[in-house]
Amino acid sequence: MTNWNPLKYETIPWKSSVELEGLSRSSKSKILPTYQSSIPNTIAEKNIILPADLDVAISDLMINIGRFDLLQTQKGYSFPSVLLRSESAASSQIENLTSSIRNIALAELTNKGPTNALLIAGNVFAMKKALNISEKISNETILHIHKTLMESSLGNLAGEYRNEPVWIGGTSYSPHQATFVPVHHSKLEYYMNDLVIYSKRIDVNPIVKAAILHAQFETIHPFVDGNGRTGRTLIHKSLKDDGVLHTIALPISAGLLNNLDSYLNSLKAYQEGNPLPIIEQVFKAIELSLAIGENVSAKISSIIQNWENIINERKTSTIWKLIYLLIEQPVINTNLIKEKLHLTLRGANKLIDRAIGYGILTKFGNQKKGMFYQSSEIIAVLDDITQIKKLYRI
Repeated sequence: MTNWNPLKYETIPWKSSVELEGLSRSSKSKILPTYQSSIPNTIAEKNIILPADLDVAISDLMINIGRFDLLQTQKGYSFPSVLLRSESAASSQIENLTSSIRNIALAELTNKGPTNALLIAGNVFAMKKALNISEKISNETILHIHKTLMESSLGNLAGEYRNEPVWIGGTSYSPHQATFVPVHHSKLEYYMNDLVIYSKRIDVNPIVKAAILHAQFETIHPFVDGNGRTGRTLIHKSLKDDGVLHTIALPISAGLLNNLDSYLNSLKAYQEGNPLPIIEQVFKAIELSLAIGENVSAKISSIIQNWENIINERKTSTIWKLIYLLIEQPVINTNLIKEKLHLTLRGANKLIDRAIGYGILTKFGNQKKGMFYQSSEIIAVLDDITQIKKLYRI
């Protein structure tokens, strides 16, 4: 490891923008006329020498990812869609936003359901859109990704770098008791330009680059909100830009979630001048996410094989299209079947009834709220991805 230093700090004048009348005398006494704001390292020309065993392990992992990515393009269904829903659910879980895969899939279908499910369903759509941005990482694409992810909750603030101080921990009215105060907003352009320059380097291992980009982004904290989600999306975007991921979106957040304390501690270590822990954590997260992807792929293939064994219909039957649709969308209704498979209402209902007869679908809901159908087998596989205790057994 070379030329990495701890963050420095500068003294910035503080003037409160909120009313303080309701605060106790003790709380007011802690609000000072200045505060300490961090000054990050620049990274455009930074280098890091990895331990030999980690260097070899990362190279092997990249080969394995490439092999897995290629295999998924040969599937009869969209495996990226399968993993993307779980990645969005895991990324949301890091921020204490949880829901079942069934509720998320139902929310995607109807725009109705529990609040958390609706928010995560929005995240699925937004992340898919963000990762489809063709331009490589730049200030414009970062702003675009943030707007796509956060527009529904931040409105006009989405897709705009902040123009005010932010801080982590402490109180809502001043940064004086915060655990971390990111760089002052007047310096954002300088540090984000430096980050973008680093993203374009071709002499850095792509996994190392993705880890450093993520940690530097979280340290800069360029937005008023949504930095975590945007920063984790940047890991995917960086790996895609560098050709490591072509078609799949591995559930990397599930890997980070598997050891959340170590992940958060590695970000702190990065800010203290040691980038190695975040590289190790991102490497382990990607390694675990690949194992998850391989596990899910094998289980889904097994489910499809079982369905093929029990379905006694000609190969041109629409039911074969239905089973591949269920993998991408494990909760369906009649309207979705009509639209996706180009059937009449009667044809869609008859197809659903046949799938129920084979045990592929189960019915839930009612006439008032709507009738829906689910593949319980597929949902069970996808729910396992965000179950921390089960991840340890993969």
